[in-house]
Amino acid sequence: MKKLTKITKFESGQILILVALMMVGLLGVTALIIDVGGKNLTRTQLQSAADAAALAGARNLPGNPTLARSAATTYATSNGISGDNLTITIASDNKSMTVAISRTSPSLFANILGASNSTVSAQSTAQTGVAASVPWIVPFVITKPAQFNYDHVYILRLYGAGSTLDYPSTANPGYPNNYKYPYSYTSDPDYAAYGLNNRYPYQFDYMNVYIVTSYDSHGDPIFDGYSSDYQTYLQYGYHQTFSINQLMYYYAPSTGSQSAVDIFASRVTNDPNTDYTKAKVGESRVILIPVVNSMLKRNTRTDGSVTIPIIGFVGFFVQEVHKNYQSSSDYCMDASGNRITTGYGTCFWFEGRFLKDFVIGTGAVTFDPNANFGLTVVRLTQ
Repeated sequence: MKKLTKITKFESGQILILVALMMVGLLGVTALIIDVGGKNLTRTQLQSAADAAALAGARNLPGNPTLARSAATTYATSNGISGDNLTITIASDNKSMTVAISRTSPSLFANILGASNSTVSAQSTAQTGVAASVPWIVPFVITKPAQFNYDHVYILRLYGAGSTLDYPSTANPGYPNNYKYPYSYTSDPDYAAYGLNNRYPYQFDYMNVYIVTSYDSHGDPIFDGYSSDYQTYLQYGYHQTFSINQLMYYYAPSTGSQSAVDIFASRVTNDPNTDYTKAKVGESRVILIPVVNSMLKRNTRTDGSVTIPIIGFVGFFVQEVHKNYQSSSDYCMDASGNRITTGYGTCFWFEGRFLKDFVIGTGAVTFDPNANFGLTVVRLTQ
């Protein structure tokens, strides 16, 4: 009996030793799982912060690399990167920036087994380039003005309505026969000195286009009932993305209808921001416009059979709309010099500025200089 008791105690001691060894192993595995999970979580947090900081900084490239660096630093700090090793590198061409973040990750449980702390790092590169695709466009197109820059106020639509009044040619930059400026334009001190034979150089007209949203069984676009859609798109823009080389369908010349003029005016009254340098995507004064190679004749067929390829996109900030029917002093003249107080088409015009290095968000990028009309996008490349 005593011998049996000794054997039982001996076996019990062995079991305890085995259990202890197993517990050590289990503790080690648990520590490894917890530490690896913690490091993965830290790495995910750092990557998200690096991505956000790179995008925030790159929005200021290529024009202001100093501000880009500051913005990235501020954004990283606001995302909990304070005290970490933060490195920001801007490419020599100022078109991309890389944000690298590292953090010491303590091995809380693995230290029991003698493992040391480790360093977790993340890196992100954001690139800025010319916008090759743009959402929220308006349903009209323009050509690149002959005098295209960002330092002058531009005038839109002073050419008159109707198919008989064609657009001025490059060779003859005057106006159609019998055309008269709106009175509110000729009485404006900024433009009074520019007569019909010496027109203000910073102006342009537009052509209306169909924005196709449906197709028939043969794959051909459907244009029926577009008038109401046109007004909606003019007011809010069209939500889907359009790209360079995509075809637009000619709809009509710029007519300055009352509904269209009222929509342009509402874009101004609904937006309290009057400073184009602080303009942002989504503000109603900001219109995103496709750019095409040339204007078509005003008597071009309007059944959608004429296509126009997009060569780029431009942003325009509407500063003031002249509806020319609001008061007795706000009128234009007909061919005989008589006042017209009820007209819209030939009386309507508005002022604004093209937007330079205007970031519209993320999207497709091109580096074709011929497609650069001031709109830029940023994207992560790494």
